Amino acid sequence: MTCNASSLARCATALSLGLGLAGLAAAQTTAPVVAAPYYSAEQAMQGVYTHHLPPLAREFQAQAERLVTTTAQHCQGQAPLPALRAQWQQTLVSWEALSTPAVGPLVARRSQRQIDFWPTRPELLRRSMDKAPATLADMERVGTPAKGFPALELLINQWSESRKPPPATACRYAELVAEGIAAEARALHNELGEWATREWEDEPEVTTAALAEWVNQWLAGLERLRWAHIEKPITSHQTTGSAAKGAPVPFARLDRDSNLRDWRAQWQSLLAQGRLPAGAQPPAAGQALVPMEALLMGRGQLALAQQWGQALDQVSAGMGALTPRASERELLALTKSMKAVTVLFQKEVAAALDVPLGFSDADGD
Repeated sequence: MTCNASSLARCATALSLGLGLAGLAAAQTTAPVVAAPYYSAEQAMQGVYTHHLPPLAREFQAQAERLVTTTAQHCQGQAPLPALRAQWQQTLVSWEALSTPAVGPLVARRSQRQIDFWPTRPELLRRSMDKAPATLADMERVGTPAKGFPALELLINQWSESRKPPPATACRYAELVAEGIAAEARALHNELGEWATREWEDEPEVTTAALAEWVNQWLAGLERLRWAHIEKPITSHQTTGSAAKGAPVPFARLDRDSNLRDWRAQWQSLLAQGRLPAGAQPPAAGQALVPMEALLMGRGQLALAQQWGQALDQVSAGMGALTPRASERELLALTKSMKAVTVLFQKEVAAALDVPLGFSDADGD
């Protein structure tokens, strides 16, 4: 079964409820696992939608608005290209923090597909610019492979290579791409604001399905990072002959620094929802995000919670040790530790949380 935001009530009939990254340079020290209060599905969803996601949505909107401003300033000769690239990176990081994993409105709106579809198709991008769209309404007729973060990054790279001021048509197109990202950010901020005030105890079936969606999408987010972002590009590079030709690995972002920032942002978000911060006690019910580690502890699964924390720490250690020039061997070692988390999640964690797994691809990959 696939549970997503558009089918919560339908999924509910078949479903039942029974850390920030402490430092990217080193793994957390695993602390002794202590008892925790039992958390209901309502309290778990309050943690996600009332306490965790709203500030991330505000930050994404703020960064997206700055991206619009910086793009316009660059096109007017008032901001250098490195400043635009830096703002693009900051906006991307805030996007990954919000959208990993994709739940609720992010799934219903298919936000991933709308503003972060990759790879960009250069020929489609060129044809789209030739049509000279003038408004966001015009951009609705542009295919997703020519919009969003990847398209703007490609334009920035092209401008950097040409060392000339960008043409007016390309600049206007870039401004519209940035405005499209900001429009999606505003919509998500508004919709998540509505979810933040939801009375979960009044909708038990919807709440049960929302919990199942969160758990399933956490796993989908981990696999997206492990496979789609890291392992698949390396595997493709090695098996298609691209490596022998000296071509770069086709990661989602066009430079290794941006890829590493992206991967770390995704992992930070997954970790925050999976693991208590180092030395932190389980939160009071209904007062903060309840990571999955705390949910396990609240169900008396202390040994599993400790094993879970250790598995996450292995990934944190590997992620913290990476540099932008990390070798394929180092990256594949990291994905191996991620796969161990996936296996533990599938075999024990989901069952301990009393949530059936049904992988969801509704996040728009």
